[in-house]
Amino acid sequence: MADISGLLSPLRVSIGDLLLDPNNPRFLDLEVQSGKTPEARFNEPGVQRTTFERLKDRRFDVSSLRDTIKTIGFLPIDKIVVRRCRFPEGQPEKYVVLEGNRRVAALKWLLDLNEAGQEQLSQEQIQNFSNLEVLLLSAEADNTVGQWIIPGLRHVSGIKEWGAYQQAIAVKTLRDSGMLPSEAAQSIGLSTKAANKLWRSYWALEQMRNDDEFSEGAKETLFSYFDELLKRPNLKAWFGWDDNAKQFTNTERIREFYMWIAGSPDEEGDEERQPPKIGRAIDVRDLAKIVGEPLALGVLRGANSTLEDALATFKSIHPEDWRSYVATTESLLTRLSPDSLRALSAEDLAALENLSLRLRRVIEDRQRLV
Repeated sequence: MADISGLLSPLRVSIGDLLLDPNNPRFLDLEVQSGKTPEARFNEPGVQRTTFERLKDRRFDVSSLRDTIKTIGFLPIDKIVVRRCRFPEGQPEKYVVLEGNRRVAALKWLLDLNEAGQEQLSQEQIQNFSNLEVLLLSAEADNTVGQWIIPGLRHVSGIKEWGAYQQAIAVKTLRDSGMLPSEAAQSIGLSTKAANKLWRSYWALEQMRNDDEFSEGAKETLFSYFDELLKRPNLKAWFGWDDNAKQFTNTERIREFYMWIAGSPDEEGDEERQPPKIGRAIDVRDLAKIVGEPLALGVLRGANSTLEDALATFKSIHPEDWRSYVATTESLLTRLSPDSLRALSAEDLAALENLSLRLRRVIEDRQRLV
């Protein structure tokens, strides 16, 4: 196979001459039955309209990309790749997008909204969104190069997304530069709600880093613990999170949390250093139950106890509501059709017999106790 870079050349093109690819491999994720669209029909308004609507599916998140482009402009850092459409002679020259269909859809969407009066774009923005520098794939290239290799290099082995902590630093930096929370979020393709959560978690970890005793244990890996904590209103309130102060105000409780997630701070000659009680970020969800139950919280605070011990205490005080399971089982059984009953296997019947036996024993035990 020829060197792919030698098959690409820069081209300045109007967005009106770019056609979205109706055979985009992304559409294989959509639960729609559709055959391959012949290339001769790519330029038909109905074909382009259908392709555009498919790209607006929320799984492709074009709306966030649209908002980002609107906020910071279209930056050709990562070039759109196109090829000439193979139309019959006499038809106007058009280019089908091989890589960058989401970006082209976002640009077309913004221009459509502006034309409809729903967006107010400046002439500079219109020019930026309409007159694009792309990479043109040579007609000599094999079809496989355009349809699979070039998109695959980006989407299979290409750019690695930032982790949550890196995103949080970006949000914090943009807000510090004077951007509004919504502007900072849109600039990197996040919703304002998601960006605000990252911003809070960043400052929560920074508070731990500024603690005299626990600073050494405040590793980046603990970021997700604070993310889980701040997602839960009762924990935010219990630890006293203050958006304006960008910190937890209940110092005693939050320092206790540091010990639960990082262990007791290193002290010279300390041979009985306590290990973390909460070993995974996801376990903070269980903490949300425990802080509201004094007995379970007391167990967690015990010198040699674990989160599992505290959770077991909580469950003993708040047993699961078995009634909902009974109601669900009853509902399922009443919906069994005659055909379903006839199709029951010997194993199915044995399971029903065991359930019936268990119910009879429960009722008999209840009768003996009263």
